[in-house]
Amino acid sequence: MLNRRTLIKAGGAFAAASAIGMPGILRAADTMKVGLSIPITGLQAILGETLLNCYRLAADELNAANGIGGRKVELVIEDNQTTTKGAVDKARKLINQDKVDVVMGTIISPERSATLSVTSRAKKLFFYPTNFEGGECDKYFVATGPIPMQQVDPMMPWVAENLGKTIYVMASDYAWPQKMTEAITAAYEKVGGKIVGADYCPFGTTDFGPAFQKIRDLKPDVVWSMVVGNDAVTQLKQYRSFDVKQPLIAPLDEVFNKDALPAGVAAGTYAPQPYWMSLDNPVNKKFIASFREKFGQEKMVNGIGEAGYNGLHLYALAAEKAGSFADAEVLAALPKVEFEAPQGTVRVDATNNHTLCHSYIGKALEDGVSYEIVSDFGTIKPVTPYCTL
Repeated sequence: MLNRRTLIKAGGAFAAASAIGMPGILRAADTMKVGLSIPITGLQAILGETLLNCYRLAADELNAANGIGGRKVELVIEDNQTTTKGAVDKARKLINQDKVDVVMGTIISPERSATLSVTSRAKKLFFYPTNFEGGECDKYFVATGPIPMQQVDPMMPWVAENLGKTIYVMASDYAWPQKMTEAITAAYEKVGGKIVGADYCPFGTTDFGPAFQKIRDLKPDVVWSMVVGNDAVTQLKQYRSFDVKQPLIAPLDEVFNKDALPAGVAAGTYAPQPYWMSLDNPVNKKFIASFREKFGQEKMVNGIGEAGYNGLHLYALAAEKAGSFADAEVLAALPKVEFEAPQGTVRVDATNNHTLCHSYIGKALEDGVSYEIVSDFGTIKPVTPYCTL
């Protein structure tokens, strides 16, 4: 199977191959365009900067190793403002005006669905990096983040054994938390657990006190939070100020912990993620060192950013294997390549265009900076009853 290390070592061979009949990647143009739809402003701007920087790092690495098939990678960056209208408008601009070769990015479900409504009609590849509720099935949609059966299902026996048998859910009010709650409920009930309540809060909520009072009354063993973006920062600060004693499981990772919260506020928080900075392997160490050299020595990386980084590298491998940037040809080659990612080796499943991801539980440490990995469930194949391609 083709991988990035092999291609980097052979980088000089691609330029030579073009002169002896390699499919016309080099002859077509000097650059190829990656269209990025990123929430640089709005609710998810807190995650957008890191995602954008991970794409920048991947593009720099590719360009240092002969680009993609000899073409320099050019990032065309658009701020979707964390809105559906912004996502639709930017996707149309990237495809129709900028003529990008591939679209990547977006974070929350409304951005993703809005973008997909444009890319699907245009038959343009769209790589989505964020953990999500599943349910998308489109030939030109590629998910490089986990779905619930990769993120939730492996974790629930561990939760029941180590944290308790009752959970209260706090979440933002949109598709991902709603579907995730369904997945949490199903997986938890299989191991004897029970969801004792759920609160869905509109975007922009500033007072989570009513939910905390319900937690005091119901006394669950665990609180599972899926409050997102800037609202998650507000919620976690209030969680501590209300002195809620239950352990918290939350989609919080290094970016929230270090860049958005006072030191120690996230301490003790658990999260299921495919990637953690504390992973002890050479690829991850190099990834972090390169990221910090480029963007700042104190900067943190998260799972969404790493999945974006992986997606651009997977696309590059597939385009090089296909010898083409034509969407259908890249798509056909995609399941035939793999990438040695910071989380471990990743590849795309041909039956659904979802990525085989790792699954880890991380726990925030008292230093307010780092997480330890408390459980490793290995690589999880994406099983999608809703999608067979």
